[in-house]
Amino acid sequence: MHKKIDAEAWLRKLENNKPTSTPSNSPFFHSDVHPAGPVFIPSKAEKIVGQGNSQIVFGRDRSGNLASGQGAFLESPTIDIVVGRGASSPDGATGTLVHNNFFADAARIYVSENTRADRNFDLALGSIGHMSPTGCSAIVLKADNTRIIGRGGVKIITGKAPRVAGFGNTGETLSTGESILPAPPIDLIAGNYTGIQTVKGPLGIGTQEIPALQPVIRGKNLEHGLKELIGLVGELWSAVFNLSLIQTGFNGVIGVDPWRPWVAAAAAPVTTQQLTSVINSLYHTKANAIVWETNYLSRAGYKYICSPNVNAT
Repeated sequence: MHKKIDAEAWLRKLENNKPTSTPSNSPFFHSDVHPAGPVFIPSKAEKIVGQGNSQIVFGRDRSGNLASGQGAFLESPTIDIVVGRGASSPDGATGTLVHNNFFADAARIYVSENTRADRNFDLALGSIGHMSPTGCSAIVLKADNTRIIGRGGVKIITGKAPRVAGFGNTGETLSTGESILPAPPIDLIAGNYTGIQTVKGPLGIGTQEIPALQPVIRGKNLEHGLKELIGLVGELWSAVFNLSLIQTGFNGVIGVDPWRPWVAAAAAPVTTQQLTSVINSLYHTKANAIVWETNYLSRAGYKYICSPNVNAT
């Protein structure tokens, strides 16, 4: 059990121990300070709730000045949760008048019924492409670092709910009424670039062009494919092993040749080499293949290629 404490007494003790050199307008120990940062220019359609440089703006879609966004010409209910306006911009000085800046503001959660988020946040096309020019609903999270934590798990799901009352035979639709693809893609994009990359060729010779955005590997399919490949390699192993046994037997026969003594003289060392260099190596290869399959393609393997916790379609 947690020990109960007297919160007020604890706060008084903390206040008494506060350094006497703390400036009067310092946020040290969560002291009350005068609001710092730029001044946001609201539109007549926006209502602001907040303190200092932390705000929740209820209004319409707006990516910049009052002429920007879908809200400049149609209804597009939007909630913009933003902190640190102009944090990385010279315009972020205290008292400066600013509009929304999706690239300089420190962090935000942007929720809109109708927006063009890909264009407004200058996002790469990916396999999904950009949103419709007419806009659609979207939620955007942006900050220096973003963390999603689920104590019971995390799911990233695209598509529609399979059974929804009131939507008829077609099922759930987009908020615009348009139909939903059976399995809309998921793009994980590092570097906000999905074009063609130029890389060095084999051994650093020349260059090659490869697509930056590529499909992820499905673990079970890869596992099955590699197991089939192991079977093919095993067939080749058996063929080479059987050939060595046949050749060894043949060498034993021609090793008895009184009319050609040089053949008999060569048969013995050749047979020895086959036993030590070929057949023995094949035994080791077979054993190594079994260990490799256990390590990489068995759930109990320490380098099992399938993740025990992350799944993708």
